[in-house]
Amino acid sequence: MMKERTGGVLSVDIAHRRYVDNGIVFLAQGSEKVQVVKTDDLGLRDPPTPEDFATALHSFCDRRGVSVLLLDGPQGWREPKSQIEHMRLCERVLNTPGKTGIVGTAKPGTYLPYIRFSIELFQHLRTLYGWELLTSDWIAHPWKQWLVESFPTSAWKTLGLKKLPAKAKSTRDQLIARRDDLSKITGLKLPKALTHDELQAAVVLPVGTAIVRGEDERVILSGIDPYLTKKGVVLEGLIANPCIPS
Repeated sequence: MMKERTGGVLSVDIAHRRYVDNGIVFLAQGSEKVQVVKTDDLGLRDPPTPEDFATALHSFCDRRGVSVLLLDGPQGWREPKSQIEHMRLCERVLNTPGKTGIVGTAKPGTYLPYIRFSIELFQHLRTLYGWELLTSDWIAHPWKQWLVESFPTSAWKTLGLKKLPAKAKSTRDQLIARRDDLSKITGLKLPKALTHDELQAAVVLPVGTAIVRGEDERVILSGIDPYLTKKGVVLEGLIANPCIPS
């Protein structure tokens, strides 16, 4: 008999310059009420480091029974032999603004510090705390704690919603309207006051819930499974998006 899937979902919209700029939301098992998590409450102090952030996130997940951790950032580098230039397959499919190249490169170059921070965050969670990078056969492994790459910009589209404008261009009224749209279509009970980063973290929660419940019809995967080189470097990887079955 297959083990029943259980656990909560934690979603992080990653920022690498200041902890306060991260958007973090939590959904407990069986709940529809979304809770905001502040980095101060996690005991984090600037400057951010991938190892400290990984430790704090894992500690929260361990205390609160989280089995799916969503991170808005790349998990690995581009496969050097890929026929797709400058980026990973998942980034080509979803047209992400930042392109992860071979180890140590990115386009545009200004994205490299963020990309490196994200990849190292994934690495620490995987190697220090035993989180598993999501693979296409996830449904056959209900006992695993999945570490999942997300891309909120595409999640709005896959849910059939108007996307949230860029942070610098979003008005308060737009944040409220998108929050209400998201709540209506998903049934999530969202806090009234959500920052842009927190709302971006919230829009991907449904894919985490679907993974916990084993509802593969509500999960869209883009890219190819991540894999390790002989030197332990992660290449490529999947981006998971939520959908509402018709």
